[in-house]
Amino acid sequence: MLDGLGALVITFMVMSVISVIGVVMLYLGKSEKLKKGTFYFLSVWGMVVAYCNMLSVSLFGTEEILLAGALGILSVIALLIQICSKKENKFQIARILVTISVVAGMIDCFLL
Repeated sequence: MLDGLGALVITFMVMSVISVIGVVMLYLGKSEKLKKGTFYFLSVWGMVVAYCNMLSVSLFGTEEILLAGALGILSVIALLIQICSKKENKFQIARILVTISVVAGMIDCFLL
């Protein structure tokens, strides 16, 4: 049988592996189509990680909830930059924002 803590550890490990593979594919992908698909996936993944962080904090941890929400908003901003901008250098800024959102969200999830 799997207890609650074991399930939590397995969930965190799966989330970590998904995050690492996604970030690596975002920067080392060969085709532009793969990079854009990975970008859209990671932007949604950053929001999911932020939502999971917000759910795991008690109602008295207002600072932690705000931090998790801010990290999720970074993914939304990156997605808006990607959708609204047509320049290539804006895509690099959006990739950096998504990377910060996912990596910092996972670090926040670990330290929580």
